[in-house]
Amino acid sequence: MDRKLFCEIIEKHERTATGDLGVYVKDLSSGEEFMHNAQDVYPAASVFKIFVLAELFRQIGEGRFSLEDRFPLKSEDKATGSGVLQLMDDGMVPTLKDYATLMMILSDNTAADFLFKLVGKDNILQNVLQPLGLRDTKCDLTCRELVAACFQTEVGADLRTCFPNGRPNLRNTSAFTGGRAENDETTPAEVGKIMELLYTGAWQGKESDDQEMRILKLCQTNGRIPKYLPKGTAVAHKTGTMDRVVNDVGIVYTSKGDYILSMFYNGNVADETEYAANPHGYFGEELLAHISRDI
Repeated sequence: MDRKLFCEIIEKHERTATGDLGVYVKDLSSGEEFMHNAQDVYPAASVFKIFVLAELFRQIGEGRFSLEDRFPLKSEDKATGSGVLQLMDDGMVPTLKDYATLMMILSDNTAADFLFKLVGKDNILQNVLQPLGLRDTKCDLTCRELVAACFQTEVGADLRTCFPNGRPNLRNTSAFTGGRAENDETTPAEVGKIMELLYTGAWQGKESDDQEMRILKLCQTNGRIPKYLPKGTAVAHKTGTMDRVVNDVGIVYTSKGDYILSMFYNGNVADETEYAANPHGYFGEELLAHISRDI
């Protein structure tokens, strides 16, 4: 793909949207990079779970844990939103591999919060973000805390009780505009960097990094990068969604070469018409799916 074609693809799709759009592509054979607002900061939503996974495998490599270690599910660990563990009875004892797999392939918030607390926020900062020079990436909040920040409620509050008449209008609020000191946010280029390290085996070594990539290839939220790709195309990726924010970051494997594709759409800051027409993020999903197809 040449730079002119990349620009034409982005310009075509950006004309249809008023929300912020960031795209980062890297050809892993040639090393060529293509960027559109790729160094701008976006709400990470569940994409932050990639950094949790990276620190988990780093600690496993240090011998602190094993993927086979089991930890009981407790009611205080359960988080609302995506996932299935919140629906399970207390007392089941998943392995760390189970928690990691559910966190990535179903974006399970309970699994993510358990692992976030297990590995530690400070460790993610000191052992992942800072050494890799990810200066614009924040990984500060659990899913429970992130939901509370986005909806401006107390942590753990029942959203149905808080908003009996339906979800509030959150357009241009601080969690989505970079207006919070603590948040989960990143740039398309910075999260692309950790994906490249995992792909090449340069994070924790080939065997460990290949395990992470195998989990990412099992992702079941496939309405973005993979949606319009040729049948059978392998994609190792992680999505993120939160009030019109629609993200997807991954590696696309093809017979012509593999590439990183990192796409962020912040529909929370779109104009009022686009915001109102996109309550479930379908506009953003289709936008990213069509950009992925064209690239």
